Amino acid sequence: MLKTLLISKVNQLGDNVVYLPVVQSLVAAHPEWRIVVLTSPTAARLYEVCCPKVEVITYVTADFNGAWRHPARLWRFWRDIRTLKPDACLLGGDQGSVAHMLARCSGARMSVGPLSERVKLNALLNLRVPTDGQEHVAIYNWRIAQALIGRLKLPALPEKMPPPDLSAFGREEHGSVVMHAGASRAYKRWPLERGVELANRLSAQHAVTWFEQGEPGEEMLKPEVRRVKPGSLDELVRVLAGARHFIGNNSGPMNLASALGVPGTIFNGPSTPNWDPPWHTDGFDILRDPKLACQPCDLLSHPVNACQNTQRPMACMDRWSVDEVHRRIETRLAAA
Repeated sequence: MLKTLLISKVNQLGDNVVYLPVVQSLVAAHPEWRIVVLTSPTAARLYEVCCPKVEVITYVTADFNGAWRHPARLWRFWRDIRTLKPDACLLGGDQGSVAHMLARCSGARMSVGPLSERVKLNALLNLRVPTDGQEHVAIYNWRIAQALIGRLKLPALPEKMPPPDLSAFGREEHGSVVMHAGASRAYKRWPLERGVELANRLSAQHAVTWFEQGEPGEEMLKPEVRRVKPGSLDELVRVLAGARHFIGNNSGPMNLASALGVPGTIFNGPSTPNWDPPWHTDGFDILRDPKLACQPCDLLSHPVNACQNTQRPMACMDRWSVDEVHRRIETRLAAA
């Protein structure tokens, strides 16, 4: 009988947004379990608000993934995990060797996760779930969770993965077009000056809310553009939930908009189709150019961390002019 389940999902906000349905569904189906989630400080609030019965332990992602280089740190992590005494470990599809090692050394009789040629310690898991490389990362994580339930011989999870329930964060009723120019890496961002120009143009006809990035170019925003500097994930989600339309890069806020059912315009950049908005897909205009041979340059398993196009750097972002994006957004707003 499973009493304690340890889940490893130590990475970025967007990665955890698409994983949240797994945790919420397991909590709903098995309220008698003790579920402990290992995640990053950036993503912890997701679970604290949306899964209050779950225990959350945070590790800085870089420290966690690089712990194999630091024996003292790795030993501290091992000690933390052993103290939990898990009966089973569940790994997200993108967890690395440290997560695999800790699952094996946790004392759990069962460990379930991805089948991965990239992770050297992948063979330490008891059950590894393959992917064809074409499915969305959220669907893959859902199938890994289904495999755990199947191995335990418990009633199956729903065939179709539900979107996460973010309603506990609340909602600000403002109805504006919301723009978020950030992303975890520079090569995933549409140029800030174009975003500012687009916001200024849209503000002539629509209410516009801009999430501040702390960049010098933002002082060029017109006074009509409402500027918000979110002090917490709670505020970010509340403002997004009340948006009429979202404009941003392929990033954590995009996944939040998708989960909330807010339609959007997305600068896809280097991201693979496996990272397209996973929910309410009909409401999104994904700006990608199939004529660019370099797009996408990111790998499904991990980002490449820099633009790979040496002849036309940032071609996938430079491709989209303010004029064209403005026209596409106005068309969508008029049809809504």
